[in-house]
Parts: sequence; structure tokens; C-alpha cells
Amino acid sequence: MNQGIENVQHQMKYFNSNVSQTTQLLDIWVRVLSQTAHNQVFVSNEEWQGGGMDSAKLGDLVQRDRQQQEEAERKIRDAEQKRDRERAEARDRERKMAELAAAAVAASASEAGAATQNRPPTRPGLAHGRRPPPGGLSRGAGAATSARGGRGRGSGGSIIPAPGSRIRPPR
Repeated sequence: MNQGIENVQHQMKYFNSNVSQTTQLLDIWVRVLSQTAHNQVFVSNEEWQGGGMDSAKLGDLVQRDRQQQEEAERKIRDAEQKRDRERAEARDRERKMAELAAAAVAASASEAGAATQNRPPTRPGLAHGRRPPPGGLSRGAGAATSARGGRGRGSGGSIIPAPGSRIRPPR
């Protein structure tokens, strides 16, 4: 009985090795059939012009891909250069605007100084270059004439009364 069990074990090992070899052969056969079907599709295609043309087409495709990639890189470089130019132009415009503003401030300051030097003297109590109202009712610094021809007290150069002072209507 033990001898019979050992024989069966030996035959099972032999059978197992035959099954694995058969599986390997079937895998190889399936790959051969697949390649044959693929080759037949190429041969039966009327547009196919042979392996030499395939490699030439493949080279063309590789060249076209390379050109597209170079074009994309060139566009990126151009966009970066454009952004850099725009930034530099914006900085130049800001600098020029600041210079113009500084020049305008300096010019207005020099004009203001020249205008005060060339201004004719004004009488006390009159706003710059304004004439007194008819009838001599102006109020200025120091004494001023009223409508009755008398002298009154000035309110300090402004026609707006100081806080707390009373304005008397003319009689």
C-alpha cells in the first residue's frame, strides 16, 4: 500500500510538470497567432508601403513632435520676455510720473515764490486784490469807516465775526 502511494505521488509530479510545460507552449502559440493576425492586417492594408516607409513615417512623427515641443517652449519664452518688457515699461512710466510730479511741485513752488515777490502791496483789511464794496462798508484790520461815515473797530481782517462777538445791524 505504501509502495502504491509513493508511485501515485511520483506520477502526480510528472503530470504537474507536463501541465506547466503545456501552459508555456500554449502561451507561446497564442502570441504567435496574435502576431500573425497583426501582420495580416498590415499586408492586407492597401495603404501600407512596407517597413521602410513605416520607419520614415515614424521619423516624421518624431520630428513633428520635436518641432511642436520647441514651438511651445518658444511661446513660453516669448511670453516671459513680453511680461518682463511690460514690467520694465511700467517701472519706467512710474518713474517718469514721479519725476514729472516732483518737477510740477518744484515749478509750482517757484511760481508761488515769484508771484508773491511781484504782487503789488495791498491795503490792510482787503482780501488779495479785492476792492472794497461801494459805500465804504468794508471791515479790515484797524479802523474802518461805516455807512454813517464814522469810525468803528475792525474785526481782524475777516468779514466773518469772531466767535462770541455781536454783529450790530445798521440803523
